[in-house]
Amino acid sequence: MSSKSDKNVRKILGTAAVALAVPAAASAAAAINTSMIDNASMSSPAGKRQARLREDGGEPELFPLKLRPSLTAAKEVGEKPIQVKVMDSEGRRILLARAHGNITLGPLPAGEYRLQLRSGANTEEHAMKLGSGKRGLLRYELGA
Repeated sequence: MSSKSDKNVRKILGTAAVALAVPAAASAAAAINTSMIDNASMSSPAGKRQARLREDGGEPELFPLKLRPSLTAAKEVGEKPIQVKVMDSEGRRILLARAHGNITLGPLPAGEYRLQLRSGANTEEHAMKLGSGKRGLLRYELGA
């Protein structure tokens, strides 16, 4: 298999992993309670819009989660597959994916999440908040 074909297969598999994980994230969005949302973000227009949607019984606003290797680890990490597990604040698994290098997961509802990244014997855990005014970007090392 050529390297171009290999890259295309990896992209397809990564997309499939995200597609399978999104329904789990959507069900978590329905179960999310308002205490998980950062009250400081209510002063922004997006935060106010989200509050109105909750009051009206609409769907919560969703945000992408972007994972990027740190600048020092970009070359090494980009070549190895990593497993990404996203858990809510209560430790329930929301999303499980396997990908390479730069990753965009979700979209996920606003809230607090714990991310576990694993590549071979290396593991990292991070706490992250998603919501209005939050960047939704995590730089990871994974043993670089």
